[in-house]
Amino acid sequence: LQINFEMKKNIIYPILMLLVIVSLASCNTSFEDLKQNVNVPNDVPPSLLLTGALSDLHDAPFGNDEKWSQYFLINYDYYGNNRYDFGAGANYYTTLKNVILMQKEATNQGLQKENVYDAMAKFLKAYYFTKMSLEMGDIPMTQALQGVNNLTPKYDTQKQVFVQAFVWLDSCNIELSNLQTKGDALQGDIYYNNNLGKWQKLVNTFRLRLLLHLSNKTSDTDLNVKTQVASILTNPTKYPLMGSTSDNLQFNYIYPTNDYPNNPGSFGYDALRDNCSDTYVGLLTSLKDPRVYVTSEPAQALIDSTHPATSFDVFKGANPGEDLGTMYIKANSGKYSLMNRYRYYRTYTGEPTLEISYQEMCFNIAEAINRGWIVSGALGNAEDYYKAGIKASMAYYNIPESGNFNVYFFKSGAGISDANPYNAFTVPVDLNTYYNQVKVKYAGNNTTGLTQILQQRYLALYRHSGLESYFTYRRTNVPSFETGPGTGNSGRIPMRFQYPSNEKNTNSANYSAALKAQGFGDNDDINGLMWILK
Repeated sequence: LQINFEMKKNIIYPILMLLVIVSLASCNTSFEDLKQNVNVPNDVPPSLLLTGALSDLHDAPFGNDEKWSQYFLINYDYYGNNRYDFGAGANYYTTLKNVILMQKEATNQGLQKENVYDAMAKFLKAYYFTKMSLEMGDIPMTQALQGVNNLTPKYDTQKQVFVQAFVWLDSCNIELSNLQTKGDALQGDIYYNNNLGKWQKLVNTFRLRLLLHLSNKTSDTDLNVKTQVASILTNPTKYPLMGSTSDNLQFNYIYPTNDYPNNPGSFGYDALRDNCSDTYVGLLTSLKDPRVYVTSEPAQALIDSTHPATSFDVFKGANPGEDLGTMYIKANSGKYSLMNRYRYYRTYTGEPTLEISYQEMCFNIAEAINRGWIVSGALGNAEDYYKAGIKASMAYYNIPESGNFNVYFFKSGAGISDANPYNAFTVPVDLNTYYNQVKVKYAGNNTTGLTQILQQRYLALYRHSGLESYFTYRRTNVPSFETGPGTGNSGRIPMRFQYPSNEKNTNSANYSAALKAQGFGDNDDINGLMWILK
């Protein structure tokens, strides 16, 4: 078959033209398009980013936060010590970058400007920025999170951080209310099963926590602390709060994917190397508080014929400032109480960790009423909230209001894998009898009453809420923290954490300016007083 030249031309020219058009079209492909890897996702669902940001909110127990709050102590120097040699504070800027990306991705998916992820972003920004500020003082905020557009952000004052946080939280509360009315749905929530109503309560409860941190700044008209508290407590429709412990923001442990830090697997490493602190156990025993039976064990060397295992006299914690070598000898001689191994080492799921709780909220409101910021709340006066907080904390440990209570202590010489390594005891408890003790019964809206509120708050937050108890001590000096040669820092409890070490090199001008502005000179001083404490 022969094809003449004209026929070839008629076939080839259209093909060449098509190739030219295709090649020209390919030239219009942007560099950004060419950079994308088609083998991996280039967009992240906002729900996935939310899950990550919420995971970072969890403050797991059994770490330095608890030692610095003087709840328990380490007695074996190979694994650490109880010194207050504070280094850098927590850095949540990577988490916050993902929060900003979550807002962007929500918009990219076609959600309206007011959407569930935007509301959650406002809470998370308020939470993480104030948390870093409570640890370190002034921090970059306004100019932060801009990436290569600004690698040297200026520091915002601590006051500016809190003012902005309240703006975010108020806007978040309004958005969550509107979104519930519209029926918008949230995804990616690991705490409340995507329940916007519970998140709204949490946001306002958290706002109360921040306002209590500002107890030294009630005269500041830019903050209007008392007015904010009154607005929240007198308008429950607009500002709903936690109504019970079912509203707690708590982290639940799941075996085998997410174990409680203390568990049968870590028993051999940790159970004897950590003992109770006198700051915590001493307060419990001075109040004849039944919670000591749940959280602690009797010191074996103190048990005798006149002092049985359920006597408050045989529960003894160490001074957190004691020399570590001395503490080790005493602990291994049975002279100090250990953390209760039935509660904390028997299972892989332990107890839920309370990040922000109803019981804490009750004590925060009681404190606000005690200080005269407001006369009463939905539950009544300061004593009503004080009692509600105690009752909720007791219930958390399954302590009945009245009746017999079974308690369990590890048998001397037993092994964790033994068939029955625990001794069981029955103790009578009565919440009214406990409450009517002079040291416990609310003394009124005075200094003694305030101390009682803060002591019970401290007891309720055992192993919970990260550094909250340290922050409260720093603000109020309650409870009295103990010091000694094992404290470090010249026997002082420091007032702040340092900035991340790279700030001095990569953002030196703003870093230096922030130190001077806070009165620290050229020293990133852990003993310096930040604005919130002045």
